[in-house]
Amino acid sequence: MNLKFAGTLVAAMLIAGGAFAQASQAFSTFRHDSSQPLEIVSDRLGVSQAAATAEFIGNVEVLQGTLTMRADQMKVTYNQDTGDIRQLTAQGNVLLSSGAEAAEGQSADYNVETGFLLMEGDVLLTQGQSALSAQSMRINLNDGTGEFSGRVRTVFVPQSQ
Repeated sequence: MNLKFAGTLVAAMLIAGGAFAQASQAFSTFRHDSSQPLEIVSDRLGVSQAAATAEFIGNVEVLQGTLTMRADQMKVTYNQDTGDIRQLTAQGNVLLSSGAEAAEGQSADYNVETGFLLMEGDVLLTQGQSALSAQSMRINLNDGTGEFSGRVRTVFVPQSQ
């Protein structure tokens, strides 16, 4: 598994959140520095060369620079020939954060090949006092467009307050 690419993947997920948010309000601290070391910590790691997967289980935390991603478990699917990550699936209490900005939900699925990030299950996106909630959030990393669905609620607090 190519860990440098894993860092790029996590960053792409976080940058996607910022790209979508720019349509309404900038999420300025969701930035990625690929020169920073990538650290993944979990209670257990299982790897299947035959299935080209690595599964991080229990209190999973991914750290790179100021970015953090946490979940109960994460499964990484990679290309056996190149080691490039194809898909990352996080389950249970998923949290992406950087400074005062955060996105949380019960699951997140990022498909590198299509460029789509899907977060589901009581999704909450926050920046300071502003928040957006829905049942799901889908972001296209290729063009920065996104969609929230399932009883969407927004609360925007002006930065001057």
